Amino acid sequence: MKEPEEKTEEPNEKRPRESLLTLVPRLARFVYHVSRDPRVPWAAKASLVGLAAYLASPIDIIPDWVPAAGYLDDVLVVGFVVSYVLARVPPEVVREHWGEDIHTLERIRDLARRKGKREGKEPEH
Repeated sequence: MKEPEEKTEEPNEKRPRESLLTLVPRLARFVYHVSRDPRVPWAAKASLVGLAAYLASPIDIIPDWVPAAGYLDDVLVVGFVVSYVLARVPPEVVREHWGEDIHTLERIRDLARRKGKREGKEPEH
């Protein structure tokens, strides 16, 4: 009788949950390095500084104590700013500062492209 084959995971493939867990620290490192890179336009850097100030501020569009919606404004603002920065920063600079997990970066870019198509504009790359 043949034994069932064990599923082996490729070393470069990550499950979606693992990618999600590493996304926040990866974004923090990315923001830090991009904000210090001279090839990045000042408007993209300013939007990152504005995002950090908004997230650190106790004043929110929707207060955090509101159930199920309290953190929604934070998530939406982060999404818009990341989309804006990815559209303005040259792709080679993004890849350089993002790191090894290019698949997650491509998923984020795809989401930004879909959002741009819904709004009638395509992000510049």
